[in-house]
Parts: sequence; C-alpha cells; structure tokens
Amino acid sequence: MLSTLRDGEHRGSRHFYTSPMSGGLQADFSNEEGFISRFPVHRACRDGDVGALVSLFQQLSDPAPLTAEDPCYGWSPLHWAAHYGQLECVMHLVQRGCEVNTVTSRFQQTPTHTAAFGGHPHCVLWLTQAGADVNMQDLVGEAPIHKAARSGSVECIQVLLVAGAKAQTAQSGR
Repeated sequence: MLSTLRDGEHRGSRHFYTSPMSGGLQADFSNEEGFISRFPVHRACRDGDVGALVSLFQQLSDPAPLTAEDPCYGWSPLHWAAHYGQLECVMHLVQRGCEVNTVTSRFQQTPTHTAAFGGHPHCVLWLTQAGADVNMQDLVGEAPIHKAARSGSVECIQVLLVAGAKAQTAQSGR
C-alpha cells in the first residue's frame, strides 16, 4: 500500500514511495529505472515520447500492454497520456484501438477524468470529440467536470460544459 507523497512534489510530477511495511517495490515509482523497465508504454505516454511509443507499437505482438494498469495509480497508458497532457500519445493510442471511455478497475476513472484533473483542456477537447462520455462518474460519483474543478482548471470546465457536461450529477449531487 502506498504510504505518502514525497515531500515537496506537486500535482504534475508526483511519485509515491512505499513504506517498509508495504512489502515491496510493486508500487515504487520513485525508482525511474524500475518504472521504465516494467511499464515502457506508460513511461512513453507520461513523457510524451511519441517515437518510443511508435517503436513499442511495432514491437508488440500482444496488445495487452496498451490497456495494462500500473500498480500505483491503476492507470492505463491512455490515462497517463491524458493526465500529463500528451495529446499526440492520446491520439496514437486511440488510433491503435484504445477506448476513450475505458475505466480503471480501481477507481472507475476514464481518460477524460485524468485529463481534466491534470488540467489539460486540449486533451479533454480531443477526447470529447472522439466520443468520450463527459458525464461518466467514477467510483466516488465524480464526473470529469468535478476533477477539473478540483484542479482549478477553468479551461477544462469550459470545454466540458460546451461538450454537454452537467455541473451536477444524479449520484454525487454536486
């Protein structure tokens, strides 16, 4: 289990560490080498490394890594690309068959949730134009507009409202 954020790290570049009680490195993303070796597609999407992503596409005989969830956040490569505002990676992944409304097994978040929380209106706009459901709720009943509000992204809120997002949803009442 993850114990805490590293001191001083902010929303755009957070990395978690595990406590000695957590039993191992499975969620330790503070070790960049471990992350790169275990999740090269996720790393390419986080960093916006389109060249590496395309190269990995060519090497993959099994498409499973394109939808695999990391053990730390439970995000697929598409969620990572959206959260970090890597639109070109988002586009490549969707063109390769990744679903814009795919939900994480842990928190039922879509890539639009992570793009909105990351404060990336260009990704939110592209995802909505590609058919993303702007009112899909996550595990706690929040839609992407709520994530945009949490992160203070007025631009994402505007994009979502234009795309038909409802400021108040039935389940959350917010």
